[in-house]
Amino acid sequence: MLYWDDDENVLRNPLVVMPVAAGLKQIFTAPFSTDYYPLTYISLALDHWVWRGHFFGYHVTQTLLHGLNAFLVVLLVWRWTKTSIVALLAGAWFAWHPVQVETVAWIAERKNVLGACLFLLAWLAYLRIEDGKSSTVRWRFTALGLFILAILAHALVIVLPALLLTYEICARRQKISEGLRRTWLFFIPAAFAALMRVLGHAQSGQLSSPFRNATEWFLTMTTVLGQYVTTLFWPTELSNHYQVTANDSLGSPGVIVTLGWLAVWVVVAWRVKPLRRWSIFALVWFLICLAPVLEIVPHPTLRADRYLYLAALGIFLLVAQWLEEKRVILIIAGPLTGVCLIGLTLARIPDWHDPKTLWSDCVRKNPRSAVGYYSLAGCSINESEWPTAARYLEKTIALKPDFAEAHERLGAVYLMQNKEAEGRQELQRALALKPQLTEASHNLMLLEQRHP
Repeated sequence: MLYWDDDENVLRNPLVVMPVAAGLKQIFTAPFSTDYYPLTYISLALDHWVWRGHFFGYHVTQTLLHGLNAFLVVLLVWRWTKTSIVALLAGAWFAWHPVQVETVAWIAERKNVLGACLFLLAWLAYLRIEDGKSSTVRWRFTALGLFILAILAHALVIVLPALLLTYEICARRQKISEGLRRTWLFFIPAAFAALMRVLGHAQSGQLSSPFRNATEWFLTMTTVLGQYVTTLFWPTELSNHYQVTANDSLGSPGVIVTLGWLAVWVVVAWRVKPLRRWSIFALVWFLICLAPVLEIVPHPTLRADRYLYLAALGIFLLVAQWLEEKRVILIIAGPLTGVCLIGLTLARIPDWHDPKTLWSDCVRKNPRSAVGYYSLAGCSINESEWPTAARYLEKTIALKPDFAEAHERLGAVYLMQNKEAEGRQELQRALALKPQLTEASHNLMLLEQRHP
């Protein structure tokens, strides 16, 4: 267990640890967090019942779901392209790319693998719709039902209707009006889920934008898009926490990298005529899948590997089709990329072994990660290593002086070392930054009672 949302969302989640039958009503009527994921909680509750809280079992379920998703990706790409080699390549890259390790290894991301599974099933059901056939209505409502279930597992699958519309226009070459006629029904639950997500984030205070203006938002997220694409082609510096710096310059390296990737896409789309419509579809798939986390609606995490779980399929689809056009390159690149990705994935998995390995990897790759040092301090506190914890927390505060929780935790660590003066000072700083920190108030009260 990683103690990075796993303890809160799994071990101490009342909707998960209560008996499944008794907890069904609470799961659907009293969501545990600001997001509404009842099917995810049911899945975790079933794991809790089957595996009796042993985290090995949760990982088995997570891995099986990911394997099923890879199989569904192969089926979906084959239905799109009718080309076996493209489907197998895209599915293999989806299954083995190291960027997927975060979603599969992190139990709290059950919502991602489960939501993706239902999302892919909804896509496959939608492709069974054939106008004029008696089964059309049945498959349309099957796809709609699976989509609603996917939303109940993970809100980020709300992009499905926009992707279906894009498919109708790009792949099936339908007019926009005809595409809307076939897909409009899916926009209703998507709009409702989007509204619920925005209200949930507003309730939790997560709707404050980290950017000063629209220009800074656009250039920063443009940089992040380029980083995502680079990660898919060169996944060697993956981390569970990225330090994203706000960007307000059009000539910054990050923006230039993104424009470079866009230029590559334009060249491929222009020179390989059979791929033009699929090039547009692949790019739009990538952008639409990432749209909910591109800060159009403010979100606390600016970049994360887990956001690429479904978005990456657009890139994999385009590259696989391009290689299929270049058979000589395919013979070499197909097996080579497979071996490389498997090797990088196997090398990445040990970083997710436990909290200490995870956050040690984070600060090794990003020495300025205040969150990384703060989390390492938590590992040291769990092991009662107070001097080490204090050192990590001092590093955290040096990187982020207004980190109230770090001051609070450092104050408590100083008290455990009998450094009462230093502890009092840190607790007072924590409360000055965030008066609602109850643990800091409690520790200060105990100090006052001890030394009135």
